[in-house]
Amino acid sequence: MVGLHNYLHMGTLYNQSNGYGAALLHSITSVIPVFGRIFVVADASDSTLQYFTALQDLIDPDKQGTVRLFGDIEDAYAAVTSNNNDVILLSAYTTHELTEMMTVAKNRVHFFGMDGGGRLVQQGAKIQLTTTGVATDLAPMLVTGVRNTFHNLKVINNSTTNETLYGFIDNGEGTLIENCQFAKIAGLNDANHAHFWMAGDSCTYRNIVCGQSNIPNTAAGFGILIDGKTGGATDGTVKENFAENIYVNMSVGGSVQATSCFIKIADTAALNFGNVIHGFTGMNFIPSGGTIMTNGVLAPASIVAGSLFITDSAMFGCTGVSDNASAGVQIAARSLAPVAAGGLATNLSD
Repeated sequence: MVGLHNYLHMGTLYNQSNGYGAALLHSITSVIPVFGRIFVVADASDSTLQYFTALQDLIDPDKQGTVRLFGDIEDAYAAVTSNNNDVILLSAYTTHELTEMMTVAKNRVHFFGMDGGGRLVQQGAKIQLTTTGVATDLAPMLVTGVRNTFHNLKVINNSTTNETLYGFIDNGEGTLIENCQFAKIAGLNDANHAHFWMAGDSCTYRNIVCGQSNIPNTAAGFGILIDGKTGGATDGTVKENFAENIYVNMSVGGSVQATSCFIKIADTAALNFGNVIHGFTGMNFIPSGGTIMTNGVLAPASIVAGSLFITDSAMFGCTGVSDNASAGVQIAARSLAPVAAGGLATNLSD
C-alpha cells in the first residue's frame, strides 16, 4: 500500500520530487535560508481555490506522521519545535484570526506571509485579534523568545478591551522583523496605546509601518513605545537595537495633541546602551479642522543608561521634535550641521 501511495503521489502535479510541485518548494526554500521544517497555515474557507488543492498535495505529513498543513496559526505554532529553525508560512488570501494573544516564547521560529513580499502596507497575510473582555490579551502577538523572525505580515489589534493596548510587542532577543505593518485600529480611546511596543534586546527592524492614519486616536497614543518589559528574553531594558526605514502613520484627534507622539520613551531606565533608528518618517495626518501634534518624540529629560539615535529623519504634522532636550535622544542628518529641531516639515512655497 505504501508503494501504491507513492506511485499515485508521484503522478500528481504538485509532487515534492518533480514537476511544478518541486519548483514551487524550491522557490519557497530559496527565500528561507534555514534547515528547519516547513509548516503552512491556510484557512479551510480557501478550499475552493486551486492553491489550496496544491498545498494538500505538496505539504503532506512527513515520514513520522507530523501534520504540516493547518487551518489556524495557533495550531501551527504549537507544532513547531523551539531552536529547530522551523518555518510557518501564512497564506495571503484570508485573515488569520487569533482567539487570544499569541505568545511566541519558542526560539528560532520564522513566520512568513506568502504574498510575494516587499510590501510596506497591506500585506496579504494578516493576523488579527478581535476577542474582547480578556485583560491578559495585551496585543495580538507578544514575542519573548530568541532569534525569531517575522516577514511580510500585517498584524492588527481590532479589540476594544481596555488592556489590549498594543499592535505588536517585541520583548525578545535578536528578533528580526522585515516588511511588516502593525496597527491598533480599535479602542483608540484608551490612553497610552501604541501600534508597536519595542522592548527587545539586539533586534533588527527593517521596512516597518506602525499604525494607519484613517482612524484618529482620541486618547494619548504612540506610534512606537520604547519601554522595558519583564518576562521575556531581555533583562527589562531596550538595548542594542538597530532599525532602518521605519514609518509611523497616525492621526491625532480630540484634545490629545500634547500627549500623543510618534516615539514615546517611557522613563529614564527604559533604554540601555546604543539604539538607532536610521531613516525615520513620522506622519500625523491632520484632517480638516484638526490640530497639529505638539511633539514627535516624548522623552524624559535625563535618560541614565542608554541612548536613542535618530538619523535622516522627517516628521510631519507636529510643531516640535521633542518635549525635552534629552541627552539620551539625539538626531542627525548625514553630512549636515546638527540642528536640534532637525527633520521638521514645512509647507512648500513658490
